[in-house]
Amino acid sequence: MNLSDLLNEATICCPLVSNSRNEAIKELLNHLQGLGYLSGTVQLYNYIKKLENNNSTAAGKGIVYPHSVSSEVDDLICILGISKRGLDFNSPDGQPCHIILLSLSPLDMPDKHRKFIRLFSSMVSNSDIRPRILDSYDSEDVSNIIINWETDDSLVDDLE
Repeated sequence: MNLSDLLNEATICCPLVSNSRNEAIKELLNHLQGLGYLSGTVQLYNYIKKLENNNSTAAGKGIVYPHSVSSEVDDLICILGISKRGLDFNSPDGQPCHIILLSLSPLDMPDKHRKFIRLFSSMVSNSDIRPRILDSYDSEDVSNIIINWETDDSLVDDLE
């Protein structure tokens, strides 16, 4: 599995226009609906909002991983949002979240997103990658960063 299999110019929103956690979740879900992955977003939004209210998926260091299962998807769907100003996701380190990776899994594969998140986390843990993503002007820039990271054979070999 490669990050670029799911994250590309179409599934990267940079920059997000939202000013709050809930607006960002709506923006990402609406973008997926606009791409034809979803027929509606209200139920997913309410479910993800409830999960975030009960137990934030913020990992610290400006990264958050909201997720859900959905009967509308047949395989893992991911969308990446980059917030320039940062959003409050009740992060354990108190820092605003700038990198939001939302994933939707099929009902029969609820844990498939974990492998993808581990791979994504490996990439953004690189001290050079995170600042480059945050400094990106648009989705194409972020997509190129992901592709370039994946083509570095030494990094990919270590993760497989």
